[in-house]
Amino acid sequence: MKRKFIRITGLALLAGALVFLFAGCGILDFGKTNGKPNPLTIKVEDFSVFLFESSEEIYRANVKSPAMWAGLKEQADRDPAYAPHYKWLYDTYNSWDENRKAQLHEIMLEYHPQPMAEKLIQEGRQGAGLDEIIEFMKDDRAYAKNRSTLVDFYTWYGSNYALPHYAQIVPSLQQKVEVTNGKVESGFDIVGFMEKETGVNLKKKPEALELLLNMRLIGASGFSRDKDSLYGIRWSDQPDKIWAIAFNELSRPFFRTFTGGWSFKLLAGKLKKDDQLMDKFNEDVPYTWEGWIEENLTEGFARYLNVRLGIANDVGEGVFIFDREYAQALVDGFDPQKISLEDFTVQFLEQKYGI
Repeated sequence: MKRKFIRITGLALLAGALVFLFAGCGILDFGKTNGKPNPLTIKVEDFSVFLFESSEEIYRANVKSPAMWAGLKEQADRDPAYAPHYKWLYDTYNSWDENRKAQLHEIMLEYHPQPMAEKLIQEGRQGAGLDEIIEFMKDDRAYAKNRSTLVDFYTWYGSNYALPHYAQIVPSLQQKVEVTNGKVESGFDIVGFMEKETGVNLKKKPEALELLLNMRLIGASGFSRDKDSLYGIRWSDQPDKIWAIAFNELSRPFFRTFTGGWSFKLLAGKLKKDDQLMDKFNEDVPYTWEGWIEENLTEGFARYLNVRLGIANDVGEGVFIFDREYAQALVDGFDPQKISLEDFTVQFLEQKYGI
């Protein structure tokens, strides 16, 4: 028994060293540009997130949503970089005895991976290794339900499955980080670029935004750290999509210089007369009406910025209802030197919806 413990611990230490090596280098963290802090970080998903997210994906693929994950097989067969991860989801679960499968089922009935990982992030343990995560789980009340099962399962799963697989997928994810990084020039000042393109100089700069690249094709996750935002980025999201996500999130402070005002709220209220808008809004809950209008605008502006920066050749397909048309209108005629973003936006909505 002692010899077996030493062997497993050695594997964990080796994998942990690989994790540190891969995850600690080449992160697209702009840091400071021209002496100013830059809010955007694009990086490989931390192990503290992967530990819980991967166990939940195994559960969904094999137990909770097998038909949905089975539908990914054809896509996995066409993608040699993704295929090993897809195979791992099934090989891992099928190698377990009934006790371990029962433990995972018990955990998934009580917990969701997002708050489990978010607790670590909020407590300053985002970059923690397996041993630190397990020790934290032993004491923190967020993991109080079925704590003994939780600690036993993740100690075993982390050492034998999560750490080795994480070390295997990090190079592919890191390569994607670097490809995404290559879409902009070195030292790119995203806030300065957006201030120039909006014509708006923010008094308070945006909070930090982290985009965490992972191997999932289904499911999205979001986390908070004080006022900072962190989002999981799926393997299927290409660099132009990743940049659109970043621009969308960071556009909100610029748009809220006028979308929070009474005149814009009155304008948004008049849009409710459009049946098509209302029908699509009802599909996209839980947005508020004003929040949903704003989301159309920030998504459209993000696609516009992708074109302006040369990341994409065109604005692509819409996500909501008028975001694509707004993006194209910006490409065709927006000049912050001649018209404010607010006035351009109001004119676009008034002309499109006849108000």
